[in-house]
Amino acid sequence: MPFTVATWNINSVRLRMPIVERLLKEHAPDVLCLQETKVPDELFPEKAFR
Repeated sequence: MPFTVATWNINSVRLRMPIVERLLKEHAPDVLCLQETKVPDELFPEKAFR
C-alpha cells in the first residue's frame, strides 16, 4: 500500500492557506510536513488540517 509524504517550506502558512487546502484536496498526502510556518502555536489554523 503506497504511503505519501509531502513536505513544503511554506514561509507563512496563513498567507498560503488557500494553496494548502488545494494541495490537500488534490493530492491527499498521508502526511504533510510544513517548515517555516511563521505563526505562533496559538494562531496556527489547525482546524483546517483535521
